[in-house]
Amino acid sequence: MRTIAAIPAVGLILGCAVGLLVPDAPRVIALALLGPCAAAAVYGYVRRRPWSVGALVSAGFLVGGAFLAQDAWRQTWRPPLRLAFEDLARAERVEAARDHRLTPEDDEAFAIVDGVLRADAARTASGVALSIDVRTVAAPVREPRGEEGMLPASGGVIATVLGSLAADRVDAWRAGRLVRVPLQLHRPSRYLDPGVPDHERALARRGTTLVATVKSGALVDVVSRGSWIDESMAAARAFARRAIADAVGRYSPRSAAIVAAIVIGDRAGLDAEVQRALQDAGTYHVIAISGGNIAILAGVLLGAFRFGGVLGRTAMWAAIGLLIAYGRLVGGGASVDRATLMAVVYFAGRAFDHRSPPLNTLAFAAACLVVVDPLAVADPAFVLTFGATLAILAVVPIVAARPVLRWLAPIATMLAASVAAEVALFPVGALMFARVTFAGLLLNFLAIPLMGVAQLAGMALVPLAAVSARAAAAIGWVAHAGAFGLVESASLAQVGRPIAYRVAPPGWTVVVIYYIALATAWVLWRRWRTVTASDTARVAHVVRRAAIAVACAAAAWILAQPWAVLAARGDGRLHVTFIDVGQGDAAFVRFPRGTSLLVDAGGLSPSSTFDIGDRVVAPVLRDAGVRRLDAVALTHGDPDHIGGAAAIIREFRPREVWEGIPVPRFEPLTMLRLQAQQLGARWANVTAGDRATFDDVAVTAVHPAAADWERQKVRNDDSIVLELRWRDVSVVLTGDIGRAVEPAVASKLAPSPLRIVKVPHHGSLTSSTVEFVRALAPRVAVVSAGRSNHFGHPAPEVVERYRAAGAEVFRTDRDGAVRVDSDGHVVEITTFLGRHVRVLAASIHHESTKDTKKNEEHEEEHEEERRIRRSEEPKGDEPCLTCEFKRRYRTISKSSLAPRSAFVLPFTPNWDQE
Repeated sequence: MRTIAAIPAVGLILGCAVGLLVPDAPRVIALALLGPCAAAAVYGYVRRRPWSVGALVSAGFLVGGAFLAQDAWRQTWRPPLRLAFEDLARAERVEAARDHRLTPEDDEAFAIVDGVLRADAARTASGVALSIDVRTVAAPVREPRGEEGMLPASGGVIATVLGSLAADRVDAWRAGRLVRVPLQLHRPSRYLDPGVPDHERALARRGTTLVATVKSGALVDVVSRGSWIDESMAAARAFARRAIADAVGRYSPRSAAIVAAIVIGDRAGLDAEVQRALQDAGTYHVIAISGGNIAILAGVLLGAFRFGGVLGRTAMWAAIGLLIAYGRLVGGGASVDRATLMAVVYFAGRAFDHRSPPLNTLAFAAACLVVVDPLAVADPAFVLTFGATLAILAVVPIVAARPVLRWLAPIATMLAASVAAEVALFPVGALMFARVTFAGLLLNFLAIPLMGVAQLAGMALVPLAAVSARAAAAIGWVAHAGAFGLVESASLAQVGRPIAYRVAPPGWTVVVIYYIALATAWVLWRRWRTVTASDTARVAHVVRRAAIAVACAAAAWILAQPWAVLAARGDGRLHVTFIDVGQGDAAFVRFPRGTSLLVDAGGLSPSSTFDIGDRVVAPVLRDAGVRRLDAVALTHGDPDHIGGAAAIIREFRPREVWEGIPVPRFEPLTMLRLQAQQLGARWANVTAGDRATFDDVAVTAVHPAAADWERQKVRNDDSIVLELRWRDVSVVLTGDIGRAVEPAVASKLAPSPLRIVKVPHHGSLTSSTVEFVRALAPRVAVVSAGRSNHFGHPAPEVVERYRAAGAEVFRTDRDGAVRVDSDGHVVEITTFLGRHVRVLAASIHHESTKDTKKNEEHEEEHEEERRIRRSEEPKGDEPCLTCEFKRRYRTISKSSLAPRSAFVLPFTPNWDQE
C-alpha cells in the first residue's frame, strides 16, 4: 500500500473517538480481543492477505486509541485542580452554613494560585483574560502564609481581571511567565437545554477546567519571567502588535485587528460583527488561525527556494526552523500545531530525499497529534483541517491530470478543492456548528488570495517598522486593502439566504450513513471507473449509483430537515418550554397547530461576549424545528430578558415583536425595534386588556396598564404579564413584576383547574406574596434562575409558599429546561434531567423522577456535591479549614471519571381591546 501510514492513523483516530463516546467502557473485553487480533494478523501475513493484516492492525490501534482517550479524559475532566476546588468549595459551604448565609447552587471557592501563563493576556469587553496553567494552589488563611502553604494542583483556568488597572498592566502578563494571583474560582457556565452543546466539557477538552475572576490588576503578581525563548517570542509579538496597529490601524482599526489575527494569531481585537459575517460566508477559517498562515508561509518558502535554485537539504532544514519559529511566534494552538507538523514532515521528507504520497504525510501527522493529544479528535478544527485536506488530496490530483486550458487550470483546481471540501465537511459543520453555507465555494476565490495579501504584507511591515515607519505605513495600506476586501467579500453571502443558513444539528446516524455512502461511491469509482466489461464491474457500477443516491438522500435530510415541517403543523397539544438561560428568562410556546411564540430571550451583562440568544436560545428553537417565529414578546428591557433578542430576531425573523410600555430613551430596546422593522417585523405595544387567539388558545395581556407618563428607565413593575388559557389549563408568564402590582394582576386572572405559573422575578423575595400565590392557586410553579447567581434566587421562603399552596416546583438551576405539554385537560412536565410529573385536575402524579439515563448520569456526576448540600450544619468542634485542606491534598491522586452528563402557518395577529 502506498498510504500505509493510514492503517495505524485510522485505527488511532477511530479508537480515540470511541474512547470519548464510551469513556466507561470496560477494558477487559478490549484487552481480550487484542490477542486474537494479533494472532489473526500473523496468520494473514503468512497467508499473504494484506487487507486482512491491515484491518487487524488497525483494530489493534483502535483499542490502543480508546485506552489513550479514556485516560486523557479522566485527567482532563477531573484534574487535581478540580479536586482541590471542590474541597475548598466544601469548606466555604460549611462556613456559610455556620453563618446562615445562602450560597449559589454551583460551587465557588476563593484560592491563591501560582501558574504559568499559557498565552499573552488578551483585552476583552469585560476585562483582561488570562489563560493560566496552574501549578500550585493554597487556601486563604488569616495569618501570614509562606511557600509551604502552596500545594500542587495542576489544571487550566481562564481568569478575567476586572478594574481599570488591568488594561495598564496587560503588557506585563506575557506567555511563559509565572504569576501568583488570588482567584474567585467557579465552574464554567453550562446550560441544560435540548440541542445546546455542553460548554463545560468543550472547555475541559481544551485544557480549561475552571473559570475565575480577579478583582483588580494590582492583585496579579509576576513571580518570575519565562525562558529566554518565551520572553523573546512575547517581545516579538508585542512589537508586531504595535507595528500593525500603527501601520494598518491608521487606515482602519478593523483591518488592523484582522491582520493581527492572521499574522500573529491575536484575535482579541476582532468584533463580533466581522466574525459573524465571515462565518455566514464560510470564510472565517482564513482569520481563525486554522493553519492557513502556516500553509501560505510554507508555500512562499518553497517558491523562494525554487526560484533561487536552492532545494537542497540545508534549505529544507532552514525552512523547518523558520516554520517552527513562526508557529511559536503566533502562540501555538492546536490548528497551528497541526499545520506546522504537516509542513515539517513534508520538508523533512524532502531533506532526506524521501518521496512519499501526500496522504501518507497527512496520516502520519494526524497519528502523531492524536498520540500527543487523544482529545483532539473532538476538536472541530482537527476534524475540519484533516477532513478538508483529505478531500482536497483525493480530488485535486484527478482534476489536475485532466487536460484544460493553461489559464483555466488554477481556477479549475481551486474550484475542485472548494467543492471537495464542502462536500466532505458540510455534515460536520451542521453537526458541530449548526451552520450550513455554500457561499465559500465562490468566496474562497477571493478570500484565500486576499488573506495571502494581508498576511504577506503584514509579515513584511513588522520588520520594516523597525527601520522606517513611512515604509511600513505604505505596506500597511496593502495589508489594509487585503483585510478590507476580505470583509467586504463576506457581504456577498447576504445576497441569497439559501447559501448560508442555520440548521439543527443532525443525528449521528444520518451523518454516518452519509460518509459510508460517500466513501463507498468514491472507492468503487476509483477502482472500477475504467472497467466496464466484466460482471463484477457492472455490479460495482450499480452499487456505486445506489451509494450516491443514499448519500444524496442523507444530505437532503440534513439540509431540508423534514421534521421541521411536521413541527410547524403542530400536534394538537400546547407546549411551553422554560429554557435554562441562567439568571434570566426565556419561554418558548408552541401552540396546538404550530404557531410559535417566544417570551423573552435571556441575556448576560452588556459587557459579556457570550451571546445567550445565539448560543442557547437559538439551538433550543432549532431543536424544536422552528424555522421562523410568529411572535416574540419582550416583557421588559432588563438585559437578562432581552440580551439574547437581537440574535433571535436576526435568525428567526419574527412576524411580530411585542413590547410593553415604551421607554424611548432606552437604547437597547430602540436598537431592537429598528432591527425588527428592518427585517419586516411589526413592532407592537401590548398593555393590559389586549388579547389574541392562536390555534384556539387565548392569549391575554393582564399587565401593564397603559402608561400615563413617559418612562425614563426600565422598571420591573412594567413587565408584560401574559396568560395562555386553553380549556382547563392556564399558563401565566409574569416577567419580573413585584409585590406592588401583584394584587392588580391576580384580580384579572379567573380561577383555573390547572394553572402553571412562571414565578415572578426569578423567585425573589420582592415578589410572590402570600396573597398572590393563594389567589393564583398554581398546580405547577417554574422558577427561572441561574446556578451561580448571588441574589439568593429563588428565596427558600418563596419556594415554600408555592409548595404550601399545593404547587409542584421546578427550577431551571436544578432541573434544566422544563417542558410543559398539555391537551388542555392533563399537564405533563418533563425536565432536561429526566424528572417527569403528570398533573391531573385533582392530583399530581409522579410518573418518573430519577430513573432516566440522563438524570442518572447527572446525579452520579454531582453525587458528592449534593451530599455536601444536604449535610447538617457543622458542630462547634469543626477542625481548622486550612489544616483540613492541607491534609487532604498533601498527595493528590487521580479520581475516577465522572460520566457525561421552517415553515409556519399563516399568522395574522388579531388584538382586540377588552
